[in-house]
Amino acid sequence: MALFSAESEWKVGWRIVAASAIANATGISLFFYTFNLFQLPMAADFGLSRSQAGIVQSLVIMAALGAPLIGWLADRAGFRAVFIACTLGLAAVEISLARWGAGFVAMAMASAAIGFIGGGASSVLISRPVSTHFDRYRGLALGLVGAGISLTTVFVPPWLEGVIAVQGWRQAYYNLAAIAFVIGLPLVLLLMPRTVSVRSSGAVHEPTDWRFLQSRDFWQMTLASMLISVATSGAIGHLSPMLQANGLSAKTAALGISTFAIGQLVGKLGGGWLLDRFDSRIVASTLNAAPALAFVLMITSGAMTAPLLLATGLLGLLQGVDISLFAFLVARRFPIAQFGTVLGTVHGFSWIGTAVGLIGFGLSYDKLGSYAPVQTASIGALLIAGLLLLTLRLPEKSTS
Repeated sequence: MALFSAESEWKVGWRIVAASAIANATGISLFFYTFNLFQLPMAADFGLSRSQAGIVQSLVIMAALGAPLIGWLADRAGFRAVFIACTLGLAAVEISLARWGAGFVAMAMASAAIGFIGGGASSVLISRPVSTHFDRYRGLALGLVGAGISLTTVFVPPWLEGVIAVQGWRQAYYNLAAIAFVIGLPLVLLLMPRTVSVRSSGAVHEPTDWRFLQSRDFWQMTLASMLISVATSGAIGHLSPMLQANGLSAKTAALGISTFAIGQLVGKLGGGWLLDRFDSRIVASTLNAAPALAFVLMITSGAMTAPLLLATGLLGLLQGVDISLFAFLVARRFPIAQFGTVLGTVHGFSWIGTAVGLIGFGLSYDKLGSYAPVQTASIGALLIAGLLLLTLRLPEKSTS
């Protein structure tokens, strides 16, 4: 029995998914998921505390400005031009960071620039051609796109840890820039069909229509996304230091990042499959329980390796489906011609939550000597986010 019909969305769609997955696997997402490996070596070089290092990292909050703008540009100009410009900018900033980064101010400026530019190489841009092309298999397609970063995050962190240990963190940044520019950019441009990566035409709603800001559902999505980002992005940004604070070695902590990526991969593929078949609100609220349980394990497990590695995998489940989930919800609830603008705005607000989480996790350790207080608060944030997503008003899904 064939899995897809002859007129399947996958005839051309496989190229869209493959290109978007590579874009996700080699750009700003890879930088964000590996930055915690740089945190302690950089802090040691420049004499920064963990909270100061967290402030530097939190300046990716500039994506709160960049993501809505880049989403709007994607609705107007399409995928290719915006992706090329943002990827070149991202690689240039990473090279500058490796070449001239010295001290708090320089690191802060580079982090802010990466945050602003990187929104174009992240989910806001890459989910647009997927959401425009797919309908029946949109959830699975978005999950497969997200799987790209999960696969690279399994293998890249242990490799980067070795590069940092032998050659230093600056060389590791050069390597990240090469991954984006030498590998990611050419492959994405080769695979992405030109005809499906442009702005939707003939839509009733223009991308410049900002009336979605008056929608209760938009603000519920936005607040839920912010709360999830406070909890999960804050934890991810401090994942290696957090595991080491529990008593694990740096080498085992790097393995924890890989188990996080495995959980993330399961979340992306499994979550996408679930979104295509069940009520997305129930799927979303249920998945919020996974990272909440992860924080419980981190608080109660001490230095036991197995529970802590399990916790990192559970943390990855929601993070894995997170972007696919909000892209799916936006495509269901709002006109597709406004997809980039709406998702970019939701994503922009979520970066505020990311900054709060990054600073909060660092302050918790610096001021209280433990990550447990902020982990406990994160459990409450995830429960509230689940309730907000459960009560969204969505149109009936077509069964055609």
